[in-house]
Amino acid sequence: MGDTNAVPDKTTSVEPSYAPAPSHRRQGRETWYEQFASFVGFFVYLLILKTFFLPLFIIPTGSMAETLYGAHAIYTCPNCGVEYPIGWQPQGVPLHGPYQPVAQCPNCRWRVYHGNPTQLDSRRARPDEIIDQSMRAIDGDRIFVHGWPFDGMFAGVRDVEPDRWDVVVFKVPTDGETNYIKRLIGKPNEKIEIINGDIFVNDEIATKPAHVQAPLWFRYYDHDYPPTEAAGQAAYHPRWGPLQANSPWTDCDTRQVTFDGLDSEHAVLQFATDPDNPRLPGVVENIYAYNEPRQMAGQSVCDVRLSAEIEFQDAAPGGYVELTTSKGFDHFYTRLYAGGKIELAHRKHDELPDTRNVWATDELPDTAGLVRLALLHLDGVVAVEVNGQQTDALRYTPEQYELTPAMARAQSQNPRGPIVQVGAAGVVATLRHLLIERDVYYTSDVRGSRVAFGVQDRPIQLGPDEYFVLGDNSPNSQDARYSFARPGMDPVGPHLKERHERGDYQLGTVPGDQLIGPAFFVYWPGFLPLTPYGPNILPDLGRARWIH
Repeated sequence: MGDTNAVPDKTTSVEPSYAPAPSHRRQGRETWYEQFASFVGFFVYLLILKTFFLPLFIIPTGSMAETLYGAHAIYTCPNCGVEYPIGWQPQGVPLHGPYQPVAQCPNCRWRVYHGNPTQLDSRRARPDEIIDQSMRAIDGDRIFVHGWPFDGMFAGVRDVEPDRWDVVVFKVPTDGETNYIKRLIGKPNEKIEIINGDIFVNDEIATKPAHVQAPLWFRYYDHDYPPTEAAGQAAYHPRWGPLQANSPWTDCDTRQVTFDGLDSEHAVLQFATDPDNPRLPGVVENIYAYNEPRQMAGQSVCDVRLSAEIEFQDAAPGGYVELTTSKGFDHFYTRLYAGGKIELAHRKHDELPDTRNVWATDELPDTAGLVRLALLHLDGVVAVEVNGQQTDALRYTPEQYELTPAMARAQSQNPRGPIVQVGAAGVVATLRHLLIERDVYYTSDVRGSRVAFGVQDRPIQLGPDEYFVLGDNSPNSQDARYSFARPGMDPVGPHLKERHERGDYQLGTVPGDQLIGPAFFVYWPGFLPLTPYGPNILPDLGRARWIH
């Protein structure tokens, strides 16, 4: 899983129109040997460019989903209408072979099987619906890579040497020939440990910068796509529901939720997923639509972002709308008052609701229009976003919200999921585009008797020229945690045998001279079918994008 294969370069060139014709010969068509020499020169130029500076690769598998797509299909859920990608190619099955998976919607977990029901493998998760048709396979993303080596030439050069969170291509240590693509997590001389889904570097939590985090926010439940019914096979029904009887929250089963409580006290709207009990807090778990349901890891994820578009129609003095989330025994709140004041607050689970500790406040110049408000907990940081921007006054660093390795281990032993709620009082307001997103959760699954590196309680200390890499599709990535080797495979290729024997190569790492370079742009995101039954020949250029 997670390998990349080179593809041919299709670049062409033309002679510049401004070049003057030589005066010593007649203008006109070049001779055949001049054309041949130009072709050879251009070919050599492309070969050098492709080999050392801009090599091209294609992603065949889904170990980096959904940052990068391998071979996949695009499907629209019949229960809620969400469109999502499905990994297509299991190990050993050709891209255009007969494989027809059970697809599970990431939004409502409705399961659909495409194919003849008599061919349904009993080991797969049972579907909610069977559709007697095949899905269309789409090739993986094609990417540009900065191809200069990282074996010391650029060591210490800022913005050139590889940095944490870069997506990098490298020669896999198991054979030294196959190209893999993963996210760079650990750098030389660092201690790396995955604890409760987060990355700790030298016993301090590593916080992702905003441009890296953007593609790692995975949509968990989008209320713009409410499900028609509960997903029976997954026993899952995502929805928003009021906790109090005769609540001023109305229209909760529609895309536009209303709070009509000008004279009301605090009333709560809660995210729920249990089909039978709307009062139970909803689960937020580490699932990927890209994987088959039977491959789901299912760990609780508390690094979430809750956002909504808020419009005040009327307000009493002190009226507000409030977003809430939690991690472990810590609860976090951001309250937007109709007058423009914003608060960020915190309380412990055993404290009374009215004893909240207000961490910070800020002011909005105007709340007369639509306000997009978001509250997030991420990598030990609690932050508020207003209209898509974080405000410095309301952003808290890991030093201000302490999260030590010991605390993270304790949280992992009591895996309570986040409590996600919206509260309000003293206003008439409309909420639109309610959205819950979750962060990537790096798993510490040891997978039976397998040796694992850098996982919880098994940290790895990197050497002076060693790197540690992980796939974004953590439950389904053959990466440094397992020394890139499947069961029974030799984790040390012939090119590293001598180094390993003399103690210069450590399992679970990538040597610096095996790094090819960082991937930076998806220039060709696969082909789409021109017609329902025709070949895939239509380029999906709308998904061309920078890689972060």
